[in-house]
Amino acid sequence: MLYTILPISYDMRWVLVSVFLTFILTFFAIKSGIDRLPKDQGRKFAVNGELSKGKPRGAGLIFSLCCIFVFLVFVPFRWEYLIYCALFALSMLSGYFDDRSSNSWGELKKGLLDLAICLAAAATYLAFNDSHSISLFGWVLVLPKWLFLLVATFVLWISINFTNCTDGVDGLLGTVSILSLATFAAIFLLLGRGLDLAQMSLVFIASLLAYLVFNASPSQIIMGDAGSRTIGIFLGVLALKSQNMLFLIPAALVILLDGGIGLFKLLFIRLTKIKGFLKSVRTPLHDHARYKWSWSDTQVGYRFAIIQVLVSALCIAALLLQ
Repeated sequence: MLYTILPISYDMRWVLVSVFLTFILTFFAIKSGIDRLPKDQGRKFAVNGELSKGKPRGAGLIFSLCCIFVFLVFVPFRWEYLIYCALFALSMLSGYFDDRSSNSWGELKKGLLDLAICLAAAATYLAFNDSHSISLFGWVLVLPKWLFLLVATFVLWISINFTNCTDGVDGLLGTVSILSLATFAAIFLLLGRGLDLAQMSLVFIASLLAYLVFNASPSQIIMGDAGSRTIGIFLGVLALKSQNMLFLIPAALVILLDGGIGLFKLLFIRLTKIKGFLKSVRTPLHDHARYKWSWSDTQVGYRFAIIQVLVSALCIAALLLQ
């Protein structure tokens, strides 16, 4: 929007300005708004869940709004991006109102809201982009648009819910999300998908860095569903815009494994009634690491981050070798 109103050209200088401004804006927004956030009630089944009781929850509302504001001002205007920003806001608000509620909204209500947002995001992508294929190791499969819509909706839904499940350790989701976003930024630059998409990734990184100032263990605040759901839908949209949804696997592998195994276990048990399935594995995996292996929160954060760094490095190296 800035470049439409003012006689200036879009270049790397404005990308850097937007990134630094996002960090400063988010930092002071959190600092001034921290006392207005709802308080966490403690997570009954999580390891050390009671330690979170009373902490301000829903900080994702703040850093998500800061990101959306910078997107609208500093990223070249496109109707597609405007719709995505509206969907990011809807995902953030659904999570925030759940954070504020004394009683959880329940799986069905949240699942239907996520499904509607994901379907809208997938339809938006199809409306503005010609690519509707997936590829692996040079093998390309072009899908009919109706099938691509279903697959893309499912991938976005996975991204939201797996990301939401990963939020449970101080600094964990913020750190691994930064690594995932950095991976996508590198993918966009290497594949020539557009500086604006890399910019959006970097802006979100800056916002999460400001959040981590307050969320590093022991945390002062918690992002809540307002943050995890926004991160999830944003990563899913980046995967679509890379023109190969499968990039989500290496770019966000830790998130997919940490949050995904728990949901897979739950779904399998409900469908088969086999209650002993993966009985020895506590989910999410970060709880397994703390409960079974006695890792501290700091160890979980660092070790999960190291895994993501290695996987992301392999992904980027593979692209460079191409």
